[in-house]
Amino acid sequence: MKPSRPPSRVPPKRARPAPRIARANLGPIGKLEDFIPYKLSVVANRVSQSVGRLFEAEFNIQIPEWRILMALYAYGSLVFNEVVDKTSMDKARVSRAQRRLADLALISTASDPGDKRKLILAITPAGRKICNDILPRAAERETWFLAVLDHREHRQLDVILDKLMRRSQEL
Repeated sequence: MKPSRPPSRVPPKRARPAPRIARANLGPIGKLEDFIPYKLSVVANRVSQSVGRLFEAEFNIQIPEWRILMALYAYGSLVFNEVVDKTSMDKARVSRAQRRLADLALISTASDPGDKRKLILAITPAGRKICNDILPRAAERETWFLAVLDHREHRQLDVILDKLMRRSQEL
């Protein structure tokens, strides 16, 4: 009988640390305009406001309201807390926007039959019509915005944003 050898130890894979970028002016983050979270926030707000103006001008719906409408349009009926998660808005903002959308008959609300404490939100035919009317124009705005990227850059941006979305869910 051969003597047994201890099992080989394979070191666990470690995530590579993010590269440190030398920046001047604001210490470790450098210039504010070079700070990735700042840039992401500014770009996201500008794009959101641009599309939001389409909703506001034609349908008198503000950004929090159109986010809820689009979440219900995309995912179907959702429990209130799922809307909070899908839109990444705080509960108070979702509550105000949800009440206004219900007053405008763009969504309906109902108690969850299994748990009366839960509120289920659903898009109405009128809300669906607004989404159908605005989506082609929102797509035009997206196309205009992304026109500064070539096909490869567009694909890279999509992959990077998907990774950042997954990472942001860990927060």
